[in-house]
Amino acid sequence: MTGPATKTQAYAIQPGALEAQTTEWRSLHDRLVTNLDLAQRDYAGSTSYWVGNAGDRARETTASTVTEGRKITDALNSAITAGSNGQSSIAASKSTATAAIDLAEKDKFSVSEDGTVTAPDARLSLPDAQPDDLVAAQAALDATAKNVYEPPIKAALLGLGQAIEDTTVAIEKAFENVGAIKPVADSVLVSLGERSQQVQDILDGKATLPAGTQEFHDLWSTLSDEDKDALWNQDQYLGNRDGMPATDRDHYNRLLLTEQIAETRNALDEAKVIAGDKHDQWMKYSGTAEGERWLETQPGYTEWKTKMDQYARLDDLTATASAIEPNADTGEPRMLLGLDDKSGERVQAIVADGNPDTASHVTTYVPGTGSQPAKLEGDMERVDRMTDQAENSGAAKPVTIAWMGYDAPPELGDATQRDYAAAGAPALNAFQDGLRITHEGEPSRNTVLGHSYGTTVVGLSAAEGRTLDADTVVMVASPGAGVDSARDLSLTGVEDGQQYKHVYSTRAENDPTPLYENLPGWIPGVDRHGEDPTESEFGGQVFTSDPGSRTPLVGYSGASHSEYWEPGSASLVNIGQIIAGNLGEVRYE
Repeated sequence: MTGPATKTQAYAIQPGALEAQTTEWRSLHDRLVTNLDLAQRDYAGSTSYWVGNAGDRARETTASTVTEGRKITDALNSAITAGSNGQSSIAASKSTATAAIDLAEKDKFSVSEDGTVTAPDARLSLPDAQPDDLVAAQAALDATAKNVYEPPIKAALLGLGQAIEDTTVAIEKAFENVGAIKPVADSVLVSLGERSQQVQDILDGKATLPAGTQEFHDLWSTLSDEDKDALWNQDQYLGNRDGMPATDRDHYNRLLLTEQIAETRNALDEAKVIAGDKHDQWMKYSGTAEGERWLETQPGYTEWKTKMDQYARLDDLTATASAIEPNADTGEPRMLLGLDDKSGERVQAIVADGNPDTASHVTTYVPGTGSQPAKLEGDMERVDRMTDQAENSGAAKPVTIAWMGYDAPPELGDATQRDYAAAGAPALNAFQDGLRITHEGEPSRNTVLGHSYGTTVVGLSAAEGRTLDADTVVMVASPGAGVDSARDLSLTGVEDGQQYKHVYSTRAENDPTPLYENLPGWIPGVDRHGEDPTESEFGGQVFTSDPGSRTPLVGYSGASHSEYWEPGSASLVNIGQIIAGNLGEVRYE
């Protein structure tokens, strides 16, 4: 094993350089695969017209070349994996090391190249102290240097050195049986890392990506893989751009998710370095008003809290990683269409159970109060059931998307506020525009379905000057549709006065949530969310649901609010028919 990294190395090393290298390897890999497949196909088919010894020798030579070429592509695959893993490991180790060093130096301690920490001279802070006091003070500072600051710094430098060595060994092992690949690289016609001038201008800050969804899509469609990778390296949240094809969104958001999980896991270690032996104490007092007031007076608390807030997002990120695993029952791949941990108060994620760009029917499901990626497992169960029900109803290739692209109200009390819906509506509207623009072939039948507070988001996404690009809107258990009438909704291609044909809603008899609309408007701090869409005054189509669970005496039960997706339920069967477009088969109130 090589020794620990030095202080200079910790600051100088750039893990992002590995991304450029893996991008180059990936580009080379893809070109080699294309060329090898082409050669194999052409020469395999030459037996009908190229006969004799010369043809046999050519085919034999080609087969040998292809076999050797496959070894190179396998090696490149291994190197890409090693480089990607190494980048995450080195980035995390670098972050830990530099944070520990920065903390020590901020407190006036000196850190040498090998991580040895030297305390400042006590006389600098105690110029008038007595000799005995100075000796005691210096001893305390020296002990702090050796026992508090030095151990985590040396451990972090050792970890960084190990990460560098492990990555180097893994990459060398990937190529150990291949030898030099430069002659192969020279045969690739397109130079690696080549970028268009348009993209280079964006990278240099001389130009920007188009803001409009259509304009962005038009530009993106002209870019090479190298251009796209370069833009993502500059902005790792690029995969959230509406107008980017689903396959690219999924690719770049998965890369971002891997990095975010590594950084978030590392945040706890960084917080512990910042707090030192006070970490447990700060944890105890954090979260209470009185405790926060005291903590704000503690040196380093602000930095510690930032790291702990980052670490608190780990559940959302790891649950998202689980949600994009292939469907456990069918093996169907899922796609990560959105991942944003910086725009809102909480992590936002968008997960599809297939590729919406090639689907015949696309449903965007917007959950309500309390929804967050950490709870995606339950929402993906609803997604899968809607897709299955739509398929059972005749939809050829349905795809359903769990859209958590907004900060939902965390608790029921927060759901009395309209602000959450108002903030999420523009993003939902833009997302629907993007689905239309990137879709391939015949237009899909698009449905936007909201549940509970999500119906308010859906309603506002088609109001207040916005037009929602959807064939159908479905509102399930709504506390208010964001508007007072179906005519207040604007849908692409739907004439005014015809909205009622495209707006569907339902409520279970024992679900108390739709009663929210009856709350007096004069109650302080309680916003009105619009009309209950199942009321006749609203003017939409109302379909049946089962009554749902009930409680003795009152009848209403919170459990019924979550039972609309129960297998075989009237609501789920009707939702499947609506998604599939079999409106004559829907059971109406």
